[in-house]
Amino acid sequence: MGWTTVWSHAQRGIAHHCASKGTVQLTLRQIVPAKKIRLVFKNEYGTQKQKIQNLSFKTNEKREMIPDFSIDPGEIVKTASILIDPKAEKWQICFHVSTSESGFSYEDADIFTGAREMDFCSGLMAIEAEITGQCVVAFGDSLTEGATWTAPLQRSLRKQNIYLVNQGINGSCLLKSNSDISTKDSQNFFYGYSGVQRLKNCLNSHCNVEKVILFIGINDLINGELTLESFQVEIEKMIQLCERYNVAYQLCTLTPCLGYLEMNEAKEVLRKEINTWLIRNFDDLWDFSTIVEGTQGCLKRTFDSGDHLHFNAIAGLAIARQISSDFVKGE
Repeated sequence: MGWTTVWSHAQRGIAHHCASKGTVQLTLRQIVPAKKIRLVFKNEYGTQKQKIQNLSFKTNEKREMIPDFSIDPGEIVKTASILIDPKAEKWQICFHVSTSESGFSYEDADIFTGAREMDFCSGLMAIEAEITGQCVVAFGDSLTEGATWTAPLQRSLRKQNIYLVNQGINGSCLLKSNSDISTKDSQNFFYGYSGVQRLKNCLNSHCNVEKVILFIGINDLINGELTLESFQVEIEKMIQLCERYNVAYQLCTLTPCLGYLEMNEAKEVLRKEINTWLIRNFDDLWDFSTIVEGTQGCLKRTFDSGDHLHFNAIAGLAIARQISSDFVKGE
């Protein structure tokens, strides 16, 4: 038994999208019936010291208060172990944060909706539990962050003490750090760091990671910035990073999206070339494309959320059902 990351959400630079300070209140579904947990805070994109005050964790009638602390830019801070009620169906976290430059949207499969003082949750990055189990990281962009396939897979895997954590960021790119505004400042990287940098940060901040699912590159493709060679180079770097950390990896083919904004036939040809290279060269591969493709280059109509790129819940469930057997078989 040891510490394992059982829940996390990828941080991003929050730029102009959030108030500079405020109170964070989160209510999560019970992740695991553990007796001890600890909270992981990070100031991943911030450029100023961040203060965390009045931090509390409540399960049923049991509330623990954690002393105030500060987080330097780029620093990871883990709280001391917190005793909780393992029978509690809900976990409640509350704290006051200053200098919000790094965080995530409250949209998450495990977080209950509610009134918010801030648009983003700043500071908190993960929850670890003292359990027997392992962490699997789903690393990607909006096709992952949207949780259409990760949420049903999470529910299934948690019964096996496997904790799939969602590390998707909408708009995230493989090749470069990116934002919705012109910037070179990390606190404004609304779509996060480039793939390799994000993955390195993730592996440094998560505990007891057994496997990483790499499903990224579609934004670079749509933006017209991707080539087969650049994709190959960056994916090889990510594989080498996983091997350096002694973590298994699972690659995924790029899914079809003709009909979406700037996607066109030339980019579709490149998508096929990339998928062919993946299929020919890697055994640790999930062919998401085959699962969701209908008319050549397009999502199946029954799987399309409406924009011709993102999956609906039916597609997500189809993906989750098809790949969950790999975990059961231990592949």
